[in-house]
Amino acid sequence: MVRCVIGLGGPLSSQFPLVRAHVGRAFVEHVAETQSFGAWRSNSVALADFAEHGSGVVLVRLWADCTKETVQASVAAKQALKYLGVRSPEHFVLAHAETRKACGRFLCGEGNHLAPAWAKPIIDAVAPEFRPGRKAIEQPLRIIFGANAVLQSAFPAAFEWLLKRWFGPDAVTDGAVLRRRLAQDVRRKELGLEEQRIKAGR
Repeated sequence: MVRCVIGLGGPLSSQFPLVRAHVGRAFVEHVAETQSFGAWRSNSVALADFAEHGSGVVLVRLWADCTKETVQASVAAKQALKYLGVRSPEHFVLAHAETRKACGRFLCGEGNHLAPAWAKPIIDAVAPEFRPGRKAIEQPLRIIFGANAVLQSAFPAAFEWLLKRWFGPDAVTDGAVLRRRLAQDVRRKELGLEEQRIKAGR
């Protein structure tokens, strides 16, 4: 059974983390590079690039710039899911940045509630249609990264959390999701103190 992660953003993920809108795409590229995924391959039917893993997880980066070409990106997201045969919201996730979240953190959400304005059309496009007689509909799952997510900790932890959700607690991972502090995050305390000084008006 195929499960996929769609990284929302533009083609400028090489500028990460300077451009917040590209964090979602940078996430899937980082996972592809560090988790032994296959090489990226283009697909003109799906209007996207795919990177596949033996576990059945597929990473997706859309050709359209999600921050500027929302209509094209919405079509591409639907085409990618259709091409992969993914129908249930339980089997795919959208990754993007959120400026209101703390640096270096990630969390999950459902549907388009509190999603960035540029991401809402894409989320709505891949959400299941409501049909008469159904009491509720499942909403797409989102992985939300704080602005300027810390690549060495937030990305691995988010991907491991996703694997645990999809494959259960017995899924074998590196344990990054359990580490609250890493050597690469030593500046987190400094950033917190700087934020306090700014709030105090010093």
